[in-house]
Amino acid sequence: MNADKNLATRPPRKVIVCGTRFGEHYLAALAQQRPGYQLCGILARGSARSVALARQLDIPLYRQVDQLPADIDIACVAVRTSIVGGDGTRLASALLQRGIHVLQEHPLHPTDTQRLLSTAREYGVRYQINTLYPHLPAGQRFIQYVRQGLTQQPLWFIEMTTSLQLLYSSLDILGRALGGLAPFAVSAPLSLETLPRPAHPWPFRSLQGVLAGIPLSLHLQTYLDHRDLDHHSLVMHRISCGGPQGNILLANSYGPVVWSHPIYAPNYQEDGADASYLLNGEALRSSRYNRQPTAITFGPAQAPSLNEAVEEDIPHAIFRALDELMQEPSPDSPHWVQHGQTWLDIMRAVGQPVMTELAPPCPPFPDPVFYAREHAHAGR
Repeated sequence: MNADKNLATRPPRKVIVCGTRFGEHYLAALAQQRPGYQLCGILARGSARSVALARQLDIPLYRQVDQLPADIDIACVAVRTSIVGGDGTRLASALLQRGIHVLQEHPLHPTDTQRLLSTAREYGVRYQINTLYPHLPAGQRFIQYVRQGLTQQPLWFIEMTTSLQLLYSSLDILGRALGGLAPFAVSAPLSLETLPRPAHPWPFRSLQGVLAGIPLSLHLQTYLDHRDLDHHSLVMHRISCGGPQGNILLANSYGPVVWSHPIYAPNYQEDGADASYLLNGEALRSSRYNRQPTAITFGPAQAPSLNEAVEEDIPHAIFRALDELMQEPSPDSPHWVQHGQTWLDIMRAVGQPVMTELAPPCPPFPDPVFYAREHAHAGR
């Protein structure tokens, strides 16, 4: 209650957004004028897109860091970093040196992360990397359940399927859930040279290892369309972890989050009447192994459409990231260096991505929306 009151009475922090491609999500969120933050401009090179967005939102467009007013508090840097061929790392450093807090989009090389963290400390400001997906409602549900479960039960496995583009954020989800990523080690993927060549690029390379000391099975899509590096993930985020007691699954970046368990019949090996479902049905039906649902959805059973996610989930995540940037005490900065090194070690293990050219995804068949409606009550 006091924190909410302070937020309402404190002058809003003045925010600029750097970059207008993915940065458009930041602009859309901040344009909602939620308490605590005020959108005060765009920093970009001056493309037609940037000019039009500045005009529509009625905010200034700056083309150089030295053009920024002295009262800017926060910069959201949504420009590709140096490790993926962009200018975002240099831009973040220049902003920190101007005494501006920086929230930066991923990925970053761990050396660059260490350098930017040092610059932030030198100039008395805050620096944080934003991977977005841990702050989405579905990511939060997954992280919180794993955290709570770890207070009572160890995990026996982690299973993760993702793409090169989303590996960095996948590791952030797990790092937040597990309280860190060390100890970490990973094997090289198996050679595919002896296998028949598929009609399409090989979908996933599989690696085994340990993450936070827990056995890890990682299935990583390692091909990219060189004309469109942000799209064409077969799976965005699919992460499961658990043990004999059951497992928790983040089925998709936006949900649903599902807990499930394997079957276990405690008297199955016995020959007496007590082990018979027909002869001792009432006792067996009262067993916790049989009473608990085989799967439980946390939150909405159906994930949002992309339109709904853009309007609600992504702004929610962006404001959570901004709050985390400015929270007291300062965020756990060393986490980002360890995180970046883990990401880099996996990237080195799988080697160079396979470059290809892909068509836009075709519509699914059968249409899953209509199929779900038609079979909503089938068999029950």
